[in-house]
Amino acid sequence: MKLDMFDRLVWQHDRMLLDDLVFRLEHYRSPDWDGGDHFRFYKTKELVDQYANFFSRRSDFRAERVIELGIYDGGSTAFWYELFQPQKHVALDIQGQTDPPYFRRYVESRGLDGRIKTHWNTDQAAKARLRTIVETEFDGPLDLVIDDASHLYWPTLASFEALFPLLTPGGLYIIEDWSWGHWPDFIVPNNLRAAEDLLTRLVIELVEAAGTLTQCEGALLWQLILSMVVYPGFVVVERGPQQLDKATQFNLEDHIKRRPGRRQLGLFSQLARKLQRKLRRFANDSGVDRQAPNRAPEPTPTPRPQP
Repeated sequence: MKLDMFDRLVWQHDRMLLDDLVFRLEHYRSPDWDGGDHFRFYKTKELVDQYANFFSRRSDFRAERVIELGIYDGGSTAFWYELFQPQKHVALDIQGQTDPPYFRRYVESRGLDGRIKTHWNTDQAAKARLRTIVETEFDGPLDLVIDDASHLYWPTLASFEALFPLLTPGGLYIIEDWSWGHWPDFIVPNNLRAAEDLLTRLVIELVEAAGTLTQCEGALLWQLILSMVVYPGFVVVERGPQQLDKATQFNLEDHIKRRPGRRQLGLFSQLARKLQRKLRRFANDSGVDRQAPNRAPEPTPTPRPQP
């Protein structure tokens, strides 16, 4: 892992520069662009600083086999590749397009055709498709999964259930923007995602799974999830040593134990569902369009980083 990459980043009011690469900051874009060809980058300096903080504490982590969900136009793929320099980085997106020209020039100019592979028109909720891609693209278990795709509960859960069992023990699963349901733009009742399940629900369920003891050789041990780290912008789940049959369907709910008398969704989810029903009724009464776009939510921009 090239941790010095974070030190090489140059932040300007509307762009991030990494050596000869130009990343246009989509949260601060304006019509007055003079930076030439570029990646479109949906990460803020505040979020990147959180990643720098996390990986500085995990300087021993190595990611040779990486799969990324949600890449927009490839800027995040270049960002992650420059950090990890993996043997293979496979990037997926639901958009029906091909590699943008700037991304292709990046891959070809560095001779990375065999190390970076994109799969467009791929739904993160298509479990069988995800498993097939992993089987055909990689020669071993995954080291890192980065989910920056829909940020919706059900598709994100589907991806986790498909890919988490394919991680090597000690591998990391990152879910970005888990906290969108707590941002001002998404708290108001008439927002486009008022009827959606909060991604916070999945984080709580992962905490429950992390705390669930598993019978192993006569002892009760924490086996499925070795650790969890939560930042405002992302959550990191570390795969534990529990053996999972990759040929069978993995369901997160099967790995959570709760006190008798609790509904299967847990107390938090019960309260969240009550709130969402109230917001749904409000949205219906207000005539709000309930169809949510299948793309990353865009938070209210924080103050611009200084040049």
